Amino acid sequence: MGVWRRLAAVLEAQVPRPVKPKRRLEQYRTPPELALQLVAAAEAAAPHGCSMVLDLGAGTGMITYAAALTCCYPVGLEVDLDRLLEAKSSNLYSRAVVDFVQGDALQPPLRRCPRRCCIVMNPPFGVVNRGADTAFLRVAVALGPDAIVSLHLASSGLGFLRGVYEALGYQVVGYGEYRFPIPQLYERHVKRIHYTRVLLVAARRR
Repeated sequence: MGVWRRLAAVLEAQVPRPVKPKRRLEQYRTPPELALQLVAAAEAAAPHGCSMVLDLGAGTGMITYAAALTCCYPVGLEVDLDRLLEAKSSNLYSRAVVDFVQGDALQPPLRRCPRRCCIVMNPPFGVVNRGADTAFLRVAVALGPDAIVSLHLASSGLGFLRGVYEALGYQVVGYGEYRFPIPQLYERHVKRIHYTRVLLVAARRR
C-alpha cells in the first residue's frame, strides 16, 4: 500500500462522519482521497508552497486533517458547533498540529491571510442555496491567499468558473473532474449513494 493510500485510510478511519447533518448547510464529508488531492493541488498552485492552509467551511475536518498530515499548519473554520465538536473528537486532534475555529466562512474572523497561505475548501455546491460556492470563492479572494483550491459542480462548466476566477484576479492553473459520493442523508435522497460530478479548480493570485 502506497503512502497516499495509507494516509487516505487513516483519514477514513479517524475523521468523523457528520451526525444529523444540516441540509441548509449542504453538509457532506469530503472523501479522503479527494481531500488529499485538494491539498496537493494547493501545494502545486502556490508559487512558494503553503505554510498554512485555511479550510473555509471545514465540517468535521477532512480537508483540515489532510493538510495536517501532508504539508503544513491548517486552520478549519466552521460555523456549525456540532460539526466543530465532531472534528475535535477525532484522535487526530491531539496528535496533529491543527486548529479549528468557530466562525462564518462568509464573514471570516480575519482580515487577510498571512504570507504563503492557501485556501482549500469544499464549499456548499449551491443545490440548496444557489450560488453558495461562488459566495465562498469571493470571500476567499478577499482574504488574499497565494492560492485557492475549491470544488464546484461540474455542471457549472470550466469556462464559466475560469471566468469567475480571472475576474477576481486569480489565474486557473489546474483542474480535474471527480465523482463525489453523497450518501443518503436527507429526506429527499432516494439512493443509498448518489454520485455527482464535481470540478476541482486550482488557481493562483496574479
